[in-house]
Amino acid sequence: MKKGLVTIVIIIINIFMLFTLLACGEEVITTQSLSASEIINNSIDKMNVISSFHFELVHEGGRTPIAMGLELDKAIGDVTKPDKLKASITAALGGMLVKVEVVTIGITTYMTNPLTKEWELVPGEFSAISILDPNAGITAILEDIVDPSVVEGEDKDEGGSYHIKGEIPSKSLRPITLSSVEGVNVTVDVWIDAETFLIYQIQVEGQITETEKLGIIRILKLSNYNQEVEIESPI
Repeated sequence: MKKGLVTIVIIIINIFMLFTLLACGEEVITTQSLSASEIINNSIDKMNVISSFHFELVHEGGRTPIAMGLELDKAIGDVTKPDKLKASITAALGGMLVKVEVVTIGITTYMTNPLTKEWELVPGEFSAISILDPNAGITAILEDIVDPSVVEGEDKDEGGSYHIKGEIPSKSLRPITLSSVEGVNVTVDVWIDAETFLIYQIQVEGQITETEKLGIIRILKLSNYNQEVEIESPI
């Protein structure tokens, strides 16, 4: 009888401990849920200490004016910290698509002439590194998001990524243009790796210059973080 009673007591204790662990597990999951602001702050911290990354920037439904009469359609390249960039750009010039190469070192930007293919110094008001600088352009987008929210039911549930949605003042994107529409907010979506908190995609929808179309969408994809990249002056 005593052995049977002891066995019953042990079973009851084990069941109690099991429910306690399950309850604790549920509490951990709840307390580990991050707000949009917490995710953004974690991402800013991580983006500020990276050394390099690869990027692909594409436009849908329009183009953004940049420099030398060019309207940006697509750019693919690399950025190294603190102030170097190289990229291949597809842009519109007088209604015709052209391809140019761009290198930025510090505050100096060089670009190949669309017609002669010779390297030229770009006027000082344009710096291709600005919007892609992890310490300035990209983190500025994160810092300036208005009323950010987490889009539920996406990759995050599988441990893949967080999807943050909000708005950003058009002036925050001024570094990639020579002018911007004042007092306008545009929609921004950011996808952040749930484990590393590094950004792998930013999407900005809305007009930021007078000449752009209202429904223009810019999609920036980032990858190959902290890989060695050589960027040298072409002249």
